Amino acid sequence: MQPNSSTDSLQSSLSSLIDRTTLWDNSPKNDDNKHDKCVAPLNDSAWQSVSLLNDLIESKYGSNTNNTSNTSELIPWTNADLKQLDNWIEQTLGKYDSTPISSAGDLQQGKAYPNTFEHICLWEQQCQNLYNDVNEAVKYLDTLHDTYTKVSYKTNSLYRACEQLLADQTKLLNITECIENRLSYFDDVDRFSKNLSISPLVSDVKQLIPTLTRIDECLAYFDTHDSFKQSLIYKNQMKQVLFKALNIIKAHIIHILQNSSNTIDPNKNHTLLSDDAYTLFYGRFRINAPKVKVLAEELEQRCSRNPEYEKTLFDCHECYAHERRMLLAASVQSAIQDLAIKHERDMCTLVRGGCAFLLHLCQDEYQLFYQFFSKHSVYLDTMLAEFCNVLYDNLRSRIIHVIHLETLAELVTILKVEMIEEHVKNSAKELSTFETVCTQMLEDVQERLVYRTQVYIRNEILGYKPSPGDIAYPEKLEMMQKIAQSLKEQRASRLNSQSSADSSSDIVFETIPGTDLSVISSSMSTKDGQTSSPADLHGMWYPTVRRTLVCLSKLFRCLDRNIFQGLSQETLTMCVQSLIAASELITKRQTPMDGRLFLIKHLLILREQIAPFNVDFAVKEMVIDFTKLKEAAMKFLSKKSKLLSMNRDNAFLDFLLQGTLQVKESFIDSKREVDKHLKQTCELYIADLSSLLCGTIRQYLQRAQVILKLNHDQNNIQKVSLREQPFAKPEVMHDLIIENYNLMKKQLPDIFKTMSLYLANKDTEQILFKPIKNNMQQAYQELIILIRDQYSEEDLQIIGCPSQEQISLLISTSLSK
Repeated sequence: MQPNSSTDSLQSSLSSLIDRTTLWDNSPKNDDNKHDKCVAPLNDSAWQSVSLLNDLIESKYGSNTNNTSNTSELIPWTNADLKQLDNWIEQTLGKYDSTPISSAGDLQQGKAYPNTFEHICLWEQQCQNLYNDVNEAVKYLDTLHDTYTKVSYKTNSLYRACEQLLADQTKLLNITECIENRLSYFDDVDRFSKNLSISPLVSDVKQLIPTLTRIDECLAYFDTHDSFKQSLIYKNQMKQVLFKALNIIKAHIIHILQNSSNTIDPNKNHTLLSDDAYTLFYGRFRINAPKVKVLAEELEQRCSRNPEYEKTLFDCHECYAHERRMLLAASVQSAIQDLAIKHERDMCTLVRGGCAFLLHLCQDEYQLFYQFFSKHSVYLDTMLAEFCNVLYDNLRSRIIHVIHLETLAELVTILKVEMIEEHVKNSAKELSTFETVCTQMLEDVQERLVYRTQVYIRNEILGYKPSPGDIAYPEKLEMMQKIAQSLKEQRASRLNSQSSADSSSDIVFETIPGTDLSVISSSMSTKDGQTSSPADLHGMWYPTVRRTLVCLSKLFRCLDRNIFQGLSQETLTMCVQSLIAASELITKRQTPMDGRLFLIKHLLILREQIAPFNVDFAVKEMVIDFTKLKEAAMKFLSKKSKLLSMNRDNAFLDFLLQGTLQVKESFIDSKREVDKHLKQTCELYIADLSSLLCGTIRQYLQRAQVILKLNHDQNNIQKVSLREQPFAKPEVMHDLIIENYNLMKKQLPDIFKTMSLYLANKDTEQILFKPIKNNMQQAYQELIILIRDQYSEEDLQIIGCPSQEQISLLISTSLSK
């Protein structure tokens, strides 16, 4: 019997029993058609037992209203539940058994219910049947439980056995897979060798990329598992396989590059300067670039893994550079030769055109190379350097023959500013090779510029031979002053008559043919509408000064700071020497005052014009001092007798110890030299003018001081009277003072005019004349003190010496003229 069927039977029996107990219910709700009246009503205790039994059934099997199809979901009865049910039934029956039997009178009354006993017996039988069914069900349940326990044990054992078998199977599969994985690295050696032994088609070269990846993995595996048997042998074999694969790739790339070169017809004389040059030399060549770049990128990515990749890539780079060199070398040579012939007489245009040509060539080659490869190559730099050296070799032979400083300075500007600063700095990577060659050319031009500058300052500045017109001072300044005055008058008359500018300039040119009067006019005009001196015009500067400043301005932009400082110091030194020589010539031709003012004016110009350079014009020089050597030689010659003495007084030993040469550092500052010469010239000029204006007064004072000193030294001897001396008589003094006063009155206006003509700066004139004025006033002040002490009142009236105020008034009056 199945457990479910026994459980259903038990449930049906219990439900029937509970339904029948309702027959004892005397409540109003139990009104059945079959029974008019309850024949054996139950008390409260009996109904409580029936209620408990009903609750127990519902808790185990659910409500009676549940569908019978859900019986498989009911909770099975256990032995404990059945025993509890037996106890409840026995307790309930015991209550009925303990109930006393009714008396005879009651039995007689019970005759009215003849069927009650039969019903009770029937119910008792049913309960007994139910009890038997329950016991039988319990037995079945026990049997079922034992059977389930055995089956469960066997099932668990089977599960454990299956799991162990699966675990063993998985372990064996893993071991097998591991072995196959390890053997695959060794098996691939033979497989790749066999596949690569047959040369693949060109179209199949891309299929080698996965092979390269696998080869790299195999080599890495052999390196990390070098303890495996024959691992080293297989590693060497795999390297041979890699070498074969790389050779196939390299051959394929070389084949593509050669075919690209062959697409350009070598029989035609193409030039890079033609209109279709770019399409011919670059458009056709780059058609197959994507095919090469795919393989090249794979090689570039693997360069760090194995040196063979890098070597193969370098071979491809070398082949590329070779093909481009063979393709372009003749064209580059021809293009540069054409430029050289076209601009044979214009060096600057040749350099600018040649550098521009190479600049674009380097950019185009750089961009073309990176369409084939992604990694830079030294072969590209070498190829571009060869192209650039073609221009360098062509230009260098021309640069060393350039003699003009203007041309060399312009070449430096072209190379340094236009090429390096404006182009190379913006494309440093593309033009790195061009920058190297361009810098080399720049250094050659600068070296040539320095050499020609040294020759120039030696020949054209220090060795300058002035013409009579160069030293025609002050005639040149006076002529230019007249021209300036003429221009001023013409400008005033033009404004009054409102004539056109063209007609007035025609008049000017007729007056002064060959002179750039527009420049003179604009240079002479100031903000206040006044005209400056002609001495300030650049054209009126002494040629060596003008050449020096022009030369320095060119060198300042073209040379490095250190080189410029040394060269500028030498240039300024030679310029000052040329000015001193010119000043001496002017002194011989005119007066020392003209020579002094000429030198002062040009030294002021030099000092003013070199200030904006803002560099140190000092140069350190190393000088060998032979002083100690000379002294030691003299001592050595004086101690010939002690030449071989064996003591400390050995002449030869003293000569060796004391006759060493010394190296001294000396600094030469050109600015200070200019200031030094300017100061010396100003002092000489002041001394000359002071001697000219009050020289006789100074001579008298010096002679008078001699007499006074003699009287002071002869205390007891009769003193000499100063006024009785022939040179110091009052009448002579009167003539001397009148003569000197008239001289000052005559010379001062000319002196002021000459200073204004040369210096053309009121402040400078006042600074320069102030010491002269002080010397004049001091001389007359000493004279007044002397004559007041040594002469009588009558003599003072005769002498008539002017006062300090009169001298100052004379100077002011002369200055205003």
